[in-house]
Amino acid sequence: MLRPSLNVLAAMTLVSLLATTGRPTVAYGQAGKPSALPSTITFIFPLAAGGGGDVQTRLVARHLPKYLPGNPATVVRNEVGAGGRAGVQYVARSKPDGSVIGAAYTPGALSNQITSGADAGYDFSKFVLLTSTYHQAYTVAAGPKTPYNKLDDLKKAGHAISFCVTGDIDMAYTVIAAKVVGFPFRLIPGYKGAPLAVAGLLRGDCEVVSFSLEFTNRYLKEGVRPIAVHAEERDKLWPNVPTSKEQGYPLDLKIDVVFFLPQGSPVEIANVLREGLTKLYQDKEFLDAIRAAGFTPTFADTKRTQQMGAGLFELFSKYASDIREAAAKVH
Repeated sequence: MLRPSLNVLAAMTLVSLLATTGRPTVAYGQAGKPSALPSTITFIFPLAAGGGGDVQTRLVARHLPKYLPGNPATVVRNEVGAGGRAGVQYVARSKPDGSVIGAAYTPGALSNQITSGADAGYDFSKFVLLTSTYHQAYTVAAGPKTPYNKLDDLKKAGHAISFCVTGDIDMAYTVIAAKVVGFPFRLIPGYKGAPLAVAGLLRGDCEVVSFSLEFTNRYLKEGVRPIAVHAEERDKLWPNVPTSKEQGYPLDLKIDVVFFLPQGSPVEIANVLREGLTKLYQDKEFLDAIRAAGFTPTFADTKRTQQMGAGLFELFSKYASDIREAAAKVH
């Protein structure tokens, strides 16, 4: 349950993300003596198995060792709980020796920090960022028996539009889209992962969902109907689906999966992992494996990952009170 003082606490925790330039800082690791990688590296993903971020994290874990000294073994664990916070908290509490790598949606980690404030259990600015992947636009898609074909239809429905939500990014982006477009909404929570939320949509539990484009695209053959893509330009996967901007609403909502280490991790270990990840995303076999799983390979280095985090910080800061209010209702 959110406490009355959370507005102030959440603001204070997010301010720590800002440097004097007004952008989030990036921890590059703690300098020291060269450190060897551990024999086993565990990737922690904070949501249920089956979603796009989980699939790509598993592919990274499978293929990365050949680009790391010592060819360490890798394990992927889904530390599910508290709307995605539990897994990020696990990384925050882990030893900074390279044995644990966090893999989380950046907007999920930030939105959870906003809604939970001091109770989040971590400060995202303290993690040692490595690289990021799975950069793509978010969408709005309706169930097969609904009458909605565009964003304005949601405004004209005459009732609160019900969204099946998992409780992290989709909730935050639903709130933001509703505020920008101007339609009332009702969140249907409790789905442990995007696949189960889409199943709820198809079952009739709700009318609409908001998930990443490539993930949502998997369900079109089952009857999910796209309404909008929250991006500057149309996507080649959905060339006939207009963007939110084309429909008159300046929404540019994206996701990414960021890889990160606990606070205090040696810079030597961080750089070895960054170098390995950079090489991995030039590996044809690995890139083909991502495509075979139904996703488009993307890659951003540490600096670019920082820049995207800055944009997300500004976005969530603007709508922080609205996101907190929605989170309080569903919790």
